[in-house]
Amino acid sequence: MKKEVFQKKYLTIKDVQNYLNISQGKAYQLAHRKDFPVVRFGACTRVPRELFLRWVEKHTNTPADLAMA
Repeated sequence: MKKEVFQKKYLTIKDVQNYLNISQGKAYQLAHRKDFPVVRFGACTRVPRELFLRWVEKHTNTPADLAMA
């Protein structure tokens, strides 16, 4: 699944759910956060892949001892 995500320009909520291994409800909660990158086409929600990956990187907490390695 994760390889497929990297080939799409826009991700679905299901893609986000699978990538982060979270519930569908949590994925929709993310999509409604002000700092989460989404594009809405009527009732359809899509997540720009590159912005999503940057968002994940920004919100990943790396312990200092691992960051130095």
